[in-house]
Amino acid sequence: MSSTASTPSSQPKKPKGILKKPTTSTTASTATTPVPISPFPIEEHKPATPKPGAREAAVQQARIIQQQRALEDEIQDCIIELSRLPLATSGSGSAFSSSNPSPDDADAFRRLVRLFQPGDYEDMIEERNTLDKCGYALCPRPRVRLGPGGEYKLVNWGKADFGIVPRKELERWCSRECARRAMYVKVQLGETAAWERAGLASIRIDLLDEPKQAKEEEDDPARRLERELENVERKAAQDAKDLALERGDSVDKPTTRKIKLTIREKSVKMAAQEPSLDADGENHLVLDGYKTKFNREAEQKGKEDEDDNMKE
Repeated sequence: MSSTASTPSSQPKKPKGILKKPTTSTTASTATTPVPISPFPIEEHKPATPKPGAREAAVQQARIIQQQRALEDEIQDCIIELSRLPLATSGSGSAFSSSNPSPDDADAFRRLVRLFQPGDYEDMIEERNTLDKCGYALCPRPRVRLGPGGEYKLVNWGKADFGIVPRKELERWCSRECARRAMYVKVQLGETAAWERAGLASIRIDLLDEPKQAKEEEDDPARRLERELENVERKAAQDAKDLALERGDSVDKPTTRKIKLTIREKSVKMAAQEPSLDADGENHLVLDGYKTKFNREAEQKGKEDEDDNMKE
């Protein structure tokens, strides 16, 4: 009986875990510790932004169109005002001219053309030509008239800058100098729409030659300070634009949308045919596989009339 009985030492020992069991105090402290709340709102708890309905979208689009039309009307009014310039024809001691314009006229000219596109500037030149004025808005002289002649005119015959210029182009100005001054302003105008540039304070139009105004700026510290502030604002706007481009902002960047284009060979359903001679003599009527059709009844009637005339 003693041989069959098992002793406690002969029983297998249970494996002992290597992990420490949590104590009661730790569990209690964990249960009583409040969970910290994040100061940032959770995305799922944010109120959903209601999407604009069809009426709101239509009203917003109508307002945008109304603003664009208002700017177009303003540009047309500016063209009418520019056709009346220059308003000052003489100054104290000396007469104003296109190379020495009045400061008031020069400021009005810059203010009126700052939102022009090249097409609007051409409309202004044509409006002044209709009034027999020089196309340059700060020129008080009438445009030149070359009299009768051909469509083209020889300019500077026998000189190094000889050229053949259309007569209409020469009759737009009073001289070549005014043409240069007008084109100097035109190349500064932007191609984008006026409503995209209306809020930019850095737009400034420079004139080709304005010695009187430069002299007045030297004599007037306030005017010189105003010009320096405008240059600082223009530089700051350009720096902000360059910085936005460097960051990768897509506000003023052109569209980079890619279009997937697949080129496939055109499937030909008709079997290949051997080339044949012009049997009916009408291959010259075939254009891109289509043969021009005429009124066969009229042709047949015409042939019958010819046959009757020949029989008679």
